[in-house]
Amino acid sequence: MRFSNQPKEALKVKSAPLGREFLESQLPRLLEDQVDLISYRRDASVYPAGRPQAAFRATSTDEVVQVVKIALQRKLPVYVWGAGSTYAGGVNPSSGGIALDVSPMNRILAIDRTRAVVLVEPGVTYGALLEALRPHGLTVGIVPLTGPSGTVGGTISSHGLGTGSPRFQGTGDEVAGLEVVLADGEILCTGSAVLKEAGFFQRYAVGPDLTGLFLGANGAFGVITKIALWTHPIPAHVETMALGFADYPTAANFIAHCQERELFRNVWYGAGYDKAAVAARIAGAAPAPDFCLGLDLRGEPEDVAADRRRLTQAARGYGGDEYPIFNDVFFSKLRRDFSFWYGYAGYFSRSMCALLMTSMESSTMPRFFALLTRFRADYPEFTWGAGTVLCRRGLHGAVIMFYDEQRQWEAARQACIACCEHLLRIGCVPYKTGKVWASLMDNFPAYFKLLQKLKTALDPQRLLAPDNLAL
Repeated sequence: MRFSNQPKEALKVKSAPLGREFLESQLPRLLEDQVDLISYRRDASVYPAGRPQAAFRATSTDEVVQVVKIALQRKLPVYVWGAGSTYAGGVNPSSGGIALDVSPMNRILAIDRTRAVVLVEPGVTYGALLEALRPHGLTVGIVPLTGPSGTVGGTISSHGLGTGSPRFQGTGDEVAGLEVVLADGEILCTGSAVLKEAGFFQRYAVGPDLTGLFLGANGAFGVITKIALWTHPIPAHVETMALGFADYPTAANFIAHCQERELFRNVWYGAGYDKAAVAARIAGAAPAPDFCLGLDLRGEPEDVAADRRRLTQAARGYGGDEYPIFNDVFFSKLRRDFSFWYGYAGYFSRSMCALLMTSMESSTMPRFFALLTRFRADYPEFTWGAGTVLCRRGLHGAVIMFYDEQRQWEAARQACIACCEHLLRIGCVPYKTGKVWASLMDNFPAYFKLLQKLKTALDPQRLLAPDNLAL
């Protein structure tokens, strides 16, 4: 994996001249002042910042169509923005062009209790969505760890952080369908909504699942303008617990045991933390286990109580047990308040963090945390953390590196290169890809070749989010 050695500016601008007078006549709200454009240069990732030539805050699908058509006519790249809080560089305008901000598209369009679907625009935040659903006795299955401020559009287009669930698998599985503006300005609806009279109620319809093409693609194949999510009744009872284990292999065996027997069936969220993260949160109040698993159980009170007993008993069979202090001090508050994701680490001495997200088979977890130990030894100048999120099968894993951006940015990027390469070697697959993992796409030759063919077919000028997924 290689990053450019150039400064943290756009690596190059491939787009045509802006054509200011023409664009201003077509898009009177176009932002061109460099002060206005600062916030559109980069997300929270370690990937180099870009330099957009302009930005536009769209308020409707029609305006998105207008911007895309003008960009095609002027050969200007388009990078889609939401909250800009992701960690994969997907929104960074590495080729200049227009930053298309869809955060003003923040309407909740429909709550359909019969179909169990809520239809939203991409700029809707999870905080606003949960508040709107609550009076109806409804909720959504997965909320990203960017908390209430994360947008629905940004989460599904980038495989948002912490979006696994033992009950619901992943955020993508909770999407019933999409409205997408393609590179030529055509509007596509997926799933059952391919038939206008039918609307969104079934993801798999007519032919292949086209919804999945746009999930995690960071805008490379189209601009998502509407999202239909499945809704669920608010559970009658919510309870959190934490289990401590003496080492990673026994913890991994416990997780695999529970997944195989579906003992996590009422666990809406589960996350694993290494000893350093646990110790930082409990501040020496008790000895920290090598691994701690936090579980958020929801359902009828008697079902939750029975599952808790079964999980505790199973953990004891693998040398673990309940570890209530971590639940009381941190995990219960995390799930109650949806506090920002890195709060668990307790590392606030660095200005920024790099984050690499992967998917792995449960038995890979010990090797995953062994890599963390290696990186702490090889790169002691950084503060390292890692965590895992449970899915119905397998895990999501995140390696987190805190660094001082003013002094350590280039060194941090080089450390990320080594980390990415080692993660692949132990069987960890990139999950939140964007640009950070893009130069590793040749590790998946057949898959990458097909993505290139799809990109050529859907976006022959390669104007939508160029460089994402190395496309």
